Amino acid sequence: MSKRTKEELENDDLSDIDVSSTDEEEEQEEEEQEMVNVDFDFFDLNPAIDFHATKNFLRQLFGEDSAFFSISEITDLFLTEGHVGTTIKTDGKESDPFFVLSVISLTDNLSKPSIKAMIKYFLEKTNKKPQFNVVLRQLLSGTSKSRVGLIVSERLINMPVETVPPMYTMLQEEIEKADNADSEYNFDYYLIPSRVYKLVTSVIDQELEETPSAKKSKKQQPLADTIDYYHYEDEILEQNAAHHGYFDYTNQTRESDSRRVFNDYGIDPKLSLMLLDKAALKKAVLEMQAAFPAN
Repeated sequence: MSKRTKEELENDDLSDIDVSSTDEEEEQEEEEQEMVNVDFDFFDLNPAIDFHATKNFLRQLFGEDSAFFSISEITDLFLTEGHVGTTIKTDGKESDPFFVLSVISLTDNLSKPSIKAMIKYFLEKTNKKPQFNVVLRQLLSGTSKSRVGLIVSERLINMPVETVPPMYTMLQEEIEKADNADSEYNFDYYLIPSRVYKLVTSVIDQELEETPSAKKSKKQQPLADTIDYYHYEDEILEQNAAHHGYFDYTNQTRESDSRRVFNDYGIDPKLSLMLLDKAALKKAVLEMQAAFPAN
């Protein structure tokens, strides 16, 4: 039975979620929003269809740092290791997913070159957070009795956050019901990489301000050194995490001004890493359901 059939019976209210797209008129200060109704269908991971989209989501997650490990091999692990996970599509199971959420075992794949390289990358990133680093080293040493799963949750930027709680709920249900649940998916901890960003003063606008002959830009307000979220659920996951941190990407050739927000500020993206135990993840999912209800 496909997930679409199951969700039509149990979570059909998600089909009423609206996706908003904003059109800015040059001669108007107000924004006009056009509401578009979209039906979101839930499907199992499909290796024959979802490989390229999943690979692109992993590249979106790790940015240019994805060059440090084999994204293709890691994609294969997500798509072939028991097929635990869910996609959201809008044009049938043969279409590309807009959202992918899945988990693989880091513990069972420590010998694979791509996982070795990824773990090395995580350990290098957490060096500046000694407690986090020590815990990761112990959990991923190969001698630990605790089992660690890697959760990847990536989606198109305009996907509503209300789609997230049912995705995590289905993931937990699949893990519990998997044929190899006791041996392969009985995780004690979950490591969840994600993306956050910091708004930074535009270099271009600064240069304009310093050039007497140039038309000066609108003066920017000073920016606080704060982090904002691409994925709003990450704030809940962080609150329940045993350890978490934000880390600069190693390879970042794009200038922050190329990611400008409404032409006022640049965006400095960062990697987020969160470590939650099994109980904390369950608690976080319940809090997501309360914070982001479908209706």
